[in-house]
Amino acid sequence: MHSDPRAFTALVKLLSDAIVFAFTTPVGLSALGALLLSAFALRVRSALRASAAADRASGRERSAGSAFLAVLEAALGSLLKAASALPTLAVLAAVAVSVVAVAEATRRVEEIAENERRIRELSAVVRNLERSVKVADLRVIDRSGGSTRFEIDFYDPSRGSGSVERRVLSIKGRDLYFDALVLNFDYSEIEAGRGVNIAIPYRVFSDEVAQMDGIPLGAADGDGIPYAWKRSDEDVYGIAPRAYRERLAELVALARSDADARRAGIVRSVYGSAVHRKVEAGDRLEIRIEQSGGLTVKERFAF
Repeated sequence: MHSDPRAFTALVKLLSDAIVFAFTTPVGLSALGALLLSAFALRVRSALRASAAADRASGRERSAGSAFLAVLEAALGSLLKAASALPTLAVLAAVAVSVVAVAEATRRVEEIAENERRIRELSAVVRNLERSVKVADLRVIDRSGGSTRFEIDFYDPSRGSGSVERRVLSIKGRDLYFDALVLNFDYSEIEAGRGVNIAIPYRVFSDEVAQMDGIPLGAADGDGIPYAWKRSDEDVYGIAPRAYRERLAELVALARSDADARRAGIVRSVYGSAVHRKVEAGDRLEIRIEQSGGLTVKERFAF
Protein backbone atom coordinates (compact mmCIF):
# COMPACT_ATOMS: atom_id res chain seq x y z
CA MET A 1 0.00 0.00 0.00
CA HIS A 2 1.50 3.33 -1.11
CA SER A 3 1.31 6.38 1.10
CA ASP A 4 -0.13 9.59 -0.24
CA PRO A 5 2.69 12.19 -0.57
CA ARG A 6 0.14 14.98 -0.27
CA ALA A 7 -0.99 13.65 3.10
CA PHE A 8 2.64 13.45 4.26
CA THR A 9 3.30 17.01 3.06
CA ALA A 10 0.19 18.23 4.86
CA LEU A 11 1.36 16.52 8.06
CA VAL A 12 4.81 18.11 7.82
CA LYS A 13 3.23 21.55 7.35
CA LEU A 14 0.92 20.99 10.30
CA LEU A 15 3.81 19.97 12.55
CA SER A 16 5.85 22.93 11.33
CA ASP A 17 3.03 25.35 12.08
CA ALA A 18 2.65 23.88 15.57
CA ILE A 19 6.41 24.16 16.26
CA VAL A 20 6.64 27.72 14.97
CA PHE A 21 3.56 28.70 16.98
CA ALA A 22 4.87 27.11 20.19
CA PHE A 23 8.38 28.59 20.07
CA THR A 24 8.04 31.93 18.29
CA THR A 25 4.74 33.46 19.37
CA PRO A 26 3.89 35.07 22.74
CA VAL A 27 0.86 32.81 23.14
CA GLY A 28 2.86 29.68 22.32
CA LEU A 29 5.72 30.59 24.67
CA SER A 30 3.23 31.44 27.41
CA ALA A 31 1.56 28.05 26.97
CA LEU A 32 4.92 26.24 27.15
CA GLY A 33 5.85 28.21 30.26
CA ALA A 34 2.53 27.40 31.90
CA LEU A 35 2.99 23.71 31.05
CA LEU A 36 6.47 23.61 32.63
CA LEU A 37 5.28 25.45 35.72
CA SER A 38 2.35 23.05 36.05
CA ALA A 39 4.70 20.05 35.79
CA PHE A 40 7.01 21.56 38.42
CA ALA A 41 4.05 22.36 40.69
CA LEU A 42 2.84 18.75 40.47
CA ARG A 43 6.34 17.51 41.32
CA VAL A 44 6.53 19.84 44.34
CA ARG A 45 3.07 18.77 45.48
CA SER A 46 4.06 15.13 45.23
CA ALA A 47 7.27 15.79 47.19
CA LEU A 48 5.37 17.63 49.93
CA ARG A 49 2.87 14.80 50.25
CA ALA A 50 5.68 12.25 50.49
CA SER A 51 7.45 14.35 53.12
CA ALA A 52 4.24 14.75 55.16
CA ALA A 53 3.59 11.01 55.00
CA ALA A 54 7.14 10.31 56.20
CA ASP A 55 6.70 12.74 59.10
CA ARG A 56 3.44 11.07 60.12
CA ALA A 57 4.96 7.63 59.90
CA SER A 58 7.88 8.62 62.14
CA GLY A 59 5.71 10.54 64.55
CA ARG A 60 7.49 13.79 63.85
CA GLU A 61 5.61 17.06 63.83
CA ARG A 62 5.35 18.71 60.43
CA SER A 63 7.70 21.73 60.15
CA ALA A 64 8.45 24.49 57.69
CA GLY A 65 12.02 23.21 57.43
CA SER A 66 10.99 19.78 56.24
CA ALA A 67 8.59 21.34 53.76
CA PHE A 68 11.36 23.57 52.42
CA LEU A 69 13.71 20.63 52.09
CA ALA A 70 11.03 18.74 50.19
CA VAL A 71 10.59 21.66 47.79
CA LEU A 72 14.35 22.00 47.36
CA GLU A 73 14.68 18.30 46.70
CA ALA A 74 11.93 18.50 44.06
CA ALA A 75 13.64 21.47 42.37
CA LEU A 76 17.04 19.73 42.31
CA GLY A 77 15.43 16.57 41.02
CA SER A 78 13.78 18.51 38.20
CA LEU A 79 17.08 20.14 37.27
CA LEU A 80 18.92 16.79 37.28
CA LYS A 81 16.18 15.23 35.17
CA ALA A 82 16.35 18.14 32.69
CA ALA A 83 20.16 17.85 32.53
CA SER A 84 19.98 14.12 31.85
CA ALA A 85 17.42 14.77 29.10
CA LEU A 86 19.59 17.35 27.30
CA PRO A 87 20.84 14.93 24.60
CA THR A 88 17.28 13.85 23.88
CA LEU A 89 16.12 17.48 23.86
CA ALA A 90 18.94 18.37 21.45
CA VAL A 91 17.85 15.60 19.09
CA LEU A 92 14.22 16.75 19.34
CA ALA A 93 15.28 20.36 18.66
CA ALA A 94 17.22 19.25 15.57
CA VAL A 95 14.22 17.26 14.35
CA ALA A 96 11.94 20.27 14.95
CA VAL A 97 14.27 22.59 13.02
CA SER A 98 14.43 20.05 10.18
CA VAL A 99 10.64 19.76 10.05
CA VAL A 100 10.28 23.54 9.85
CA ALA A 101 13.00 23.77 7.17
CA VAL A 102 11.38 21.04 5.06
CA ALA A 103 7.95 22.64 5.42
CA GLU A 104 9.25 26.07 4.40
CA ALA A 105 11.14 24.62 1.44
CA THR A 106 7.99 22.77 0.36
CA ARG A 107 5.92 25.93 0.63
CA ARG A 108 8.48 27.85 -1.41
CA VAL A 109 8.49 25.21 -4.16
CA GLU A 110 4.68 25.19 -4.19
CA GLU A 111 4.61 29.00 -4.32
CA ILE A 112 6.97 29.04 -7.30
CA ALA A 113 4.93 26.35 -9.08
CA GLU A 114 1.68 28.20 -8.37
CA ASN A 115 3.13 31.48 -9.64
CA GLU A 116 4.33 29.79 -12.84
CA ARG A 117 0.88 28.27 -13.33
CA ARG A 118 -0.72 31.69 -12.69
CA ILE A 119 1.54 33.36 -15.27
CA ARG A 120 0.77 30.64 -17.84
CA GLU A 121 -2.96 31.03 -17.28
CA LEU A 122 -2.87 34.84 -17.39
CA SER A 123 -0.85 34.62 -20.61
CA ALA A 124 -3.51 32.32 -22.05
CA VAL A 125 -6.20 34.83 -21.02
CA VAL A 126 -4.35 37.64 -22.80
CA ARG A 127 -4.03 35.51 -25.95
CA ASN A 128 -7.78 34.90 -25.84
CA LEU A 129 -8.36 38.66 -25.63
CA GLU A 130 -6.20 39.36 -28.69
CA ARG A 131 -9.00 39.36 -31.22
CA SER A 132 -11.24 41.87 -32.91
CA VAL A 133 -14.67 42.06 -31.26
CA LYS A 134 -17.63 44.40 -31.44
CA VAL A 135 -18.07 46.34 -28.21
CA ALA A 136 -21.18 48.38 -28.96
CA ASP A 137 -23.53 49.90 -31.51
CA LEU A 138 -24.34 53.57 -31.10
CA ARG A 139 -27.34 55.43 -32.57
CA VAL A 140 -27.63 59.20 -32.34
CA ILE A 141 -31.23 59.96 -31.32
CA ASP A 142 -31.18 63.74 -31.30
CA ARG A 143 -28.92 66.73 -31.82
CA SER A 144 -30.52 69.81 -30.31
CA GLY A 145 -29.86 72.52 -27.77
CA GLY A 146 -26.13 72.05 -28.10
CA SER A 147 -26.33 68.46 -26.81
CA THR A 148 -26.16 65.03 -28.36
CA ARG A 149 -28.51 62.33 -27.16
CA PHE A 150 -27.68 58.78 -28.16
CA GLU A 151 -28.38 55.17 -27.27
CA ILE A 152 -25.65 52.61 -27.03
CA ASP A 153 -26.08 48.82 -27.14
CA PHE A 154 -23.32 46.69 -25.61
CA TYR A 155 -22.42 43.20 -26.83
CA ASP A 156 -21.10 40.16 -24.99
CA PRO A 157 -19.18 37.79 -27.33
CA SER A 158 -20.04 34.86 -25.06
CA ARG A 159 -23.78 35.33 -25.59
CA GLY A 160 -24.27 35.44 -29.33
CA SER A 161 -25.10 38.40 -31.54
CA GLY A 162 -27.76 40.16 -29.47
CA SER A 163 -27.01 43.12 -27.25
CA VAL A 164 -26.89 42.56 -23.48
CA GLU A 165 -27.35 46.11 -22.24
CA ARG A 166 -28.71 49.38 -23.63
CA ARG A 167 -27.99 52.82 -22.23
CA VAL A 168 -29.35 56.18 -23.32
CA LEU A 169 -26.89 59.03 -22.70
CA SER A 170 -26.82 62.74 -23.32
CA ILE A 171 -23.75 64.94 -23.49
CA LYS A 172 -23.09 68.54 -24.52
CA GLY A 173 -21.30 68.99 -27.83
CA ARG A 174 -21.38 67.21 -31.18
CA ASP A 175 -17.88 65.70 -31.44
CA LEU A 176 -17.88 62.46 -29.45
CA TYR A 177 -14.57 61.15 -28.11
CA PHE A 178 -14.16 57.62 -26.79
CA ASP A 179 -11.62 56.90 -24.08
CA ALA A 180 -10.04 53.51 -23.57
CA LEU A 181 -8.21 52.02 -20.61
CA VAL A 182 -5.18 50.32 -22.15
CA LEU A 183 -3.07 47.60 -20.54
CA ASN A 184 0.38 47.30 -22.04
CA PHE A 185 2.21 44.02 -21.34
CA ASP A 186 5.57 44.91 -22.91
CA TYR A 187 7.39 44.70 -19.57
CA SER A 188 5.20 42.08 -17.96
CA GLU A 189 5.98 38.48 -17.05
CA ILE A 190 2.54 37.66 -18.41
CA GLU A 191 3.60 38.20 -22.00
CA ALA A 192 7.37 38.55 -21.81
CA GLY A 193 9.01 39.29 -25.14
CA ARG A 194 5.82 40.34 -26.91
CA GLY A 195 4.32 43.78 -27.26
CA VAL A 196 0.68 43.32 -26.31
CA ASN A 197 -1.95 45.99 -25.71
CA ILE A 198 -5.44 45.22 -24.44
CA ALA A 199 -8.07 47.98 -24.48
CA ILE A 200 -11.24 48.44 -22.46
CA PRO A 201 -13.84 51.06 -23.51
CA TYR A 202 -13.86 53.50 -20.64
CA ARG A 203 -15.88 56.71 -21.11
CA VAL A 204 -17.20 59.23 -23.61
CA PHE A 205 -16.51 62.97 -23.64
CA SER A 206 -16.91 65.66 -26.25
CA ASP A 207 -15.67 68.91 -27.67
CA GLU A 208 -17.54 70.69 -24.86
CA VAL A 209 -17.10 68.21 -22.01
CA ALA A 210 -13.55 67.72 -20.72
CA GLN A 211 -12.04 64.27 -20.65
CA MET A 212 -11.99 64.11 -16.84
CA ASP A 213 -15.70 65.05 -16.77
CA GLY A 214 -16.67 62.43 -19.33
CA ILE A 215 -19.48 59.91 -18.86
CA PRO A 216 -18.38 56.37 -17.86
CA LEU A 217 -19.59 53.87 -20.42
CA GLY A 218 -19.84 50.97 -17.99
CA ALA A 219 -19.80 48.19 -20.60
CA ALA A 220 -19.36 45.56 -17.89
CA ASP A 221 -21.41 42.95 -16.08
CA GLY A 222 -22.38 42.96 -12.40
CA ASP A 223 -18.93 41.62 -11.41
CA GLY A 224 -17.12 44.38 -13.30
CA ILE A 225 -15.97 42.10 -16.14
CA PRO A 226 -16.00 44.02 -19.44
CA TYR A 227 -18.52 42.48 -21.83
CA ALA A 228 -15.93 42.59 -24.63
CA TRP A 229 -13.58 40.36 -22.60
CA LYS A 230 -16.07 37.56 -22.03
CA ARG A 231 -15.83 34.36 -24.05
CA SER A 232 -18.04 31.31 -24.39
CA ASP A 233 -16.58 27.97 -23.29
CA GLU A 234 -16.31 26.93 -26.93
CA ASP A 235 -14.29 30.04 -27.84
CA VAL A 236 -11.76 29.72 -25.03
CA TYR A 237 -8.51 28.02 -26.04
CA GLY A 238 -5.26 27.16 -24.27
CA ILE A 239 -6.90 27.26 -20.84
CA ALA A 240 -9.86 25.62 -19.12
CA PRO A 241 -12.99 27.84 -19.31
CA ARG A 242 -13.33 27.94 -15.52
CA ALA A 243 -9.67 28.97 -15.11
CA TYR A 244 -10.18 31.58 -17.85
CA ARG A 245 -13.01 33.20 -15.91
CA GLU A 246 -11.03 33.13 -12.64
CA ARG A 247 -7.91 34.66 -14.18
CA LEU A 248 -10.00 37.15 -16.15
CA ALA A 249 -11.38 38.47 -12.84
CA GLU A 250 -7.78 38.77 -11.60
CA LEU A 251 -6.77 40.68 -14.71
CA VAL A 252 -9.71 43.07 -14.29
CA ALA A 253 -8.62 43.69 -10.69
CA LEU A 254 -5.12 44.53 -11.96
CA ALA A 255 -6.64 46.90 -14.51
CA ARG A 256 -8.43 48.83 -11.76
CA SER A 257 -5.31 49.57 -9.72
CA ASP A 258 -2.19 51.43 -10.82
CA ALA A 259 -0.19 49.97 -7.92
CA ASP A 260 -1.23 46.37 -8.60
CA ALA A 261 -0.64 46.79 -12.33
CA ARG A 262 2.85 48.14 -11.74
CA ARG A 263 3.71 45.24 -9.41
CA ALA A 264 2.64 42.85 -12.18
CA GLY A 265 4.86 44.71 -14.66
CA ILE A 266 1.88 46.08 -16.60
CA VAL A 267 1.74 49.65 -17.89
CA ARG A 268 -1.77 50.93 -17.24
CA SER A 269 -2.81 54.07 -19.09
CA VAL A 270 -5.92 56.01 -20.01
CA TYR A 271 -5.76 57.99 -23.18
CA GLY A 272 -8.23 60.46 -24.63
CA SER A 273 -8.96 61.63 -28.15
CA ALA A 274 -7.92 58.24 -29.50
CA VAL A 275 -11.05 57.90 -31.59
CA HIS A 276 -13.74 60.47 -32.19
CA ARG A 277 -16.61 61.30 -34.54
CA LYS A 278 -18.62 64.41 -35.35
CA VAL A 279 -22.19 63.13 -35.30
CA GLU A 280 -25.62 64.09 -36.52
CA ALA A 281 -29.07 62.81 -35.61
CA GLY A 282 -29.63 59.37 -37.11
CA ASP A 283 -25.96 58.42 -37.32
CA ARG A 284 -25.21 54.79 -36.47
CA LEU A 285 -21.74 53.80 -35.34
CA GLU A 286 -20.00 50.58 -34.41
CA ILE A 287 -17.35 50.55 -31.68
CA ARG A 288 -14.81 47.73 -31.83
CA ILE A 289 -11.73 46.54 -30.01
CA GLU A 290 -9.17 45.55 -32.63
CA GLN A 291 -6.64 42.73 -32.34
CA SER A 292 -3.88 45.33 -32.24
CA GLY A 293 -5.31 46.58 -28.95
CA GLY A 294 -6.84 49.79 -30.24
CA LEU A 295 -10.37 51.12 -30.28
CA THR A 296 -12.10 51.95 -33.56
CA VAL A 297 -15.38 53.70 -34.40
CA LYS A 298 -16.94 53.02 -37.80
CA GLU A 299 -20.21 53.83 -39.48
CA ARG A 300 -22.61 50.93 -39.45
CA PHE A 301 -24.40 52.28 -42.46
CA ALA A 302 -25.04 55.79 -43.77
CA PHE A 303 -28.36 57.50 -44.45
